[in-house]
Amino acid sequence: MQEIAAYIHHHPIRVIAFLVVIFGVLVTLFFVFKPSLKKWLTLGLLIFFIPFAFRIVRMTPMKSLSFFQEKAITEENTELSSFEKNGVKTFGIDISHHQGKLDWDSLITSKHPIQFVIIRATYGSKRLDREFHRNWNESNGKPYIRGVYHYYLPNQSSTSQFEFFKSHVYLSKGDLPPVLDIEEHSLFGRENLLKGIKNWLTLAEKHYRVKPIIYANLDFYLRYFNTRDFKKYHFWIAAYAGHRRVSHIPWTFLQFSKKMKVKGTYEYVDGNDFNGDRKDLEKLTIR
Repeated sequence: MQEIAAYIHHHPIRVIAFLVVIFGVLVTLFFVFKPSLKKWLTLGLLIFFIPFAFRIVRMTPMKSLSFFQEKAITEENTELSSFEKNGVKTFGIDISHHQGKLDWDSLITSKHPIQFVIIRATYGSKRLDREFHRNWNESNGKPYIRGVYHYYLPNQSSTSQFEFFKSHVYLSKGDLPPVLDIEEHSLFGRENLLKGIKNWLTLAEKHYRVKPIIYANLDFYLRYFNTRDFKKYHFWIAAYAGHRRVSHIPWTFLQFSKKMKVKGTYEYVDGNDFNGDRKDLEKLTIR
């Protein structure tokens, strides 16, 4: 199924054209054949085909089609990533398919002082970010320290989620440790959520031989992670009301804005600070 989804993603025009042809043939047959039984069979095929067609359209990234594509961002709000404003920090962005198809050659011309890029890979135990492999491949060789994150779904098996993540993400020397993105509460309570999180972190550390990074908003951090059990992890905190709000939190990364305008993208991206300079960031990478 993943191969089919990948083909649909990369060749949406072909798939849509094929669906139109099939639909046209079925409609033609419906009106050509006179026997009522064949008409009913044809009508049944049409009805069966409709939800499949809608499924294909839903899987197709409409913004990747030229006639749906918006203009790329050219005017940047570099004042938001200003070192003078935020202090001595190292600026970076995080991305997913929500930003559309990035133009990596344009991105490296950005006036934002981008030092790192963190890319979403997987979502739960079955969903691959539509742009992950392209983003990961095209970011290779660019002047950024790269990272990868997994969006955690608390009501799915943490082991299955990690196995899915592992099957797509291959990290090497110079990459950031894997990131676990936690934004949702569990239907089965606090202890169940923490059990699953710890399992994912343990599996990731064993496989990649480095401690993962935990992403959470400030409220999640205070509710679940401000304990002795998680003191050994680096945290990436999301808080958009200024750096003072997290002055008492031992953050390693801070997502301080969701409204960054960066060249090479079609949508806003998240802006992040690393709590140190480039050399400190390099020390955090896989060795």
